[in-house]
Amino acid sequence: MVKKGILQLLTFGILLFFFSCGDSTKKQSKVVVSGIVMSPHEGEVRLSNEPIPLENEWSTVTDATGVATTIDGEGHFRFEIEIENPSFYRINLGNQKVSLYLTPNDSLAVTLGSIVGIAGANAHLNTYLQNQKEEIGKSEGYIYRNLASLYALDETGFRKQMDSLKNANLVHYNTFSNSVENIPPMFEKHCMVTLDNHYKYYQLLYPSGHEIITGQKAELPANYLEEMALGLNKPQLLNDKKYIAYLDKYVEIMSSGKFKNQRYDNYPLEKINARYLAIKNLSVDQEIKDYLFEQHFKICSTNYSTKAWAGIFNQFEKETSNEKLLAKVKNDFQKALAVREEPDEIRIYKTSNETELDAHIFYPKGHNQEDEKSAYLYFHGGGWSLGMPEAGYDACKRMSAQGMVAISFEYRLIDVHGNVIQKSLEDAKSAIRWVRAHASELGIDPNKIVATGFSAGAHLAASAAIMDDFVSEDNKSFSSIPNLVITKSSSYDLTKGDGWFDGVSRGQAQAISLVQNVKSGLPPFLSFHTTEDHLAPIYEFFHFKGVMEEHNNDFQFQIFEKIGHFFRDKEAREKANELTDEFLMERGFLADSKR
Repeated sequence: MVKKGILQLLTFGILLFFFSCGDSTKKQSKVVVSGIVMSPHEGEVRLSNEPIPLENEWSTVTDATGVATTIDGEGHFRFEIEIENPSFYRINLGNQKVSLYLTPNDSLAVTLGSIVGIAGANAHLNTYLQNQKEEIGKSEGYIYRNLASLYALDETGFRKQMDSLKNANLVHYNTFSNSVENIPPMFEKHCMVTLDNHYKYYQLLYPSGHEIITGQKAELPANYLEEMALGLNKPQLLNDKKYIAYLDKYVEIMSSGKFKNQRYDNYPLEKINARYLAIKNLSVDQEIKDYLFEQHFKICSTNYSTKAWAGIFNQFEKETSNEKLLAKVKNDFQKALAVREEPDEIRIYKTSNETELDAHIFYPKGHNQEDEKSAYLYFHGGGWSLGMPEAGYDACKRMSAQGMVAISFEYRLIDVHGNVIQKSLEDAKSAIRWVRAHASELGIDPNKIVATGFSAGAHLAASAAIMDDFVSEDNKSFSSIPNLVITKSSSYDLTKGDGWFDGVSRGQAQAISLVQNVKSGLPPFLSFHTTEDHLAPIYEFFHFKGVMEEHNNDFQFQIFEKIGHFFRDKEAREKANELTDEFLMERGFLADSKR
C-alpha cells in the first residue's frame, strides 16, 4: 500500500510538471482536464455538470450525463470543453466521483486512484473539495455509528448534535480559507450550502428515526418542514449530490400526505400519483420541478408497469410546456408499451375493486389446448411495493422454449394501490386458482403447477403453498397450492427489522411470515439464496431451512457465495437455471413438457 501511494504521488508530480509546460495560447473559454487512472478497469471516464440522476435500491442507475472520453492503454484521459462562467463539474469513473471547480481557461491534471491528486489552475480549491468530502464522510460515519442514541434525543437535542457536527466542518473550512487568498464567493457559497444540505437531510430523517427508535412520535416545532424547505429552491445545485439527496427526501416526505410529520415509510401508501402531485405543488423554480418529473418518470419506467403510471403520464402530457422533456417521457412510455407485445397473450385473471390484474402468457411453440403442459407461474420482486410482470419475461421465455406454459403475473403493490401485503398474497393465490380453473383452455395440466418468483415474489410463491388464510372469493372451488415451489432471494422472516413489515401488514407480520407458518406435507421446494443478501439476510434462510427439515418437507437448496440479493453475477444465474431445470426434470415437469 505504501509503494502504491508513493507511485500515485510521483505520478501526480509528473502531471504537475507537464501542466506547467503546457500550451499558454489556449482560448480564454477553453478548459482542459487531463489525467491518469492508476488502476484502469473502466473503458471511459465522464465529465459532467448536468443534474445527477436519482438512485434507488431496486434498479442500477448509471450517470451517463456529460461528455465521455476513452482511457488509453496507459490509463491517460483528456477532456477539452468550452465554458463561459465558473461552474462545478464532476468526474465519473465507475463508482468514483470527483468534484471539480472549473473556470474559463483552466487546465487541470487529475490523478484518479485511492489518492486523488489535482494539479494546475485552482488546484487548492479543488483539493479542498476532496478534503471537504472526506470531512463530511467522517461526520456521516459518526451519525451512523450512533444512530440509535441520536434519534432517541428530542428534537432540540438532535438539532444541537447536528449543529455541533456542522460547526466542526465549519472550523475545517475556516482553517482552509484563512490559509489562502481570494476565495471566489461562488466557491465559498457552494461549500456552505453543501454543509447545510448534508445536515438538513438528517434533520428530515429525524421524525421517522425518532419514532423507530423510541416508538413515540417526535415533538416538532410547528414550522419544522417549512424551515427544512428554506434551502430547496436552488436549481444551480442539481449537479450536487448532497442537494439531490436532500431534495429527494423532502419530496418523499411531502408525498406521504398526512403522515409527513411522523414515520411514514411503514404505512401502505400509494406513491406514484402522490409523488407527482408533491412535485407539482412544490414552491420551487420550474427547472427543479422538471428535473424531478424527469427522474420520477425514469423510475416509473424502470420499476412499474405502464398501467401504473399511464395516468400521470397523460396528466403530464396535458400540463407541461417543456416539449423536450415530454418527448423523452413519451419515448420511455412507448418503449415500455412495446415490451408488453412480447407475451403471446395478456389476459385479465382477477378484478378487485375495479382493479384489473393481468396474466402475461408465453406458450410453447406450436402449443394447443389439448397438450396439457406443465405451468410455470412467475411472481416478480420489488418488496411488495414496486415491480412489474415484465420483469419475469426472460424467465418465462426460457421456460416456454423448453415446453412449459409460462405466465408472469401482475399483483397489487403498495406503491401502486396502497394495499397491505396480504392483498398481494391474495392475488398470488388467485393466480394459481385461475390457472387451474382455466387449465383446459390454456392447455395446462392442473396438477403440474410450479409457483416461482424473485424476492417478494418468491415469498408469495412460497406463501401460496404454506398459508391457508388470505383467500379471496374468486375461483374458490380450486386449490391455490402449487405442486412445486422455486424461490430466489426470498424473505423468510417478516417479523425482523424495525417494524416495517408490521406496519405494511397492519399488525399481521407474523401471520404472513414463512418461518412461523411452516407445516408438514408441503410441496417440494427448491430455494436459492446468497451470502451477501442485505435485504433478506442469509440467517433467515437457514432458519427457514431448519424448520422445513424439522417438518420433513422435501427441501432442496443452493447457496451462492459472495453474491448479493439481485443475483447480478452471470455464472450464479446460469447455475440457478441449470439446477432449476434438473429439479423440474427429476419430477417429470420438464420431461413431460418435452415429450
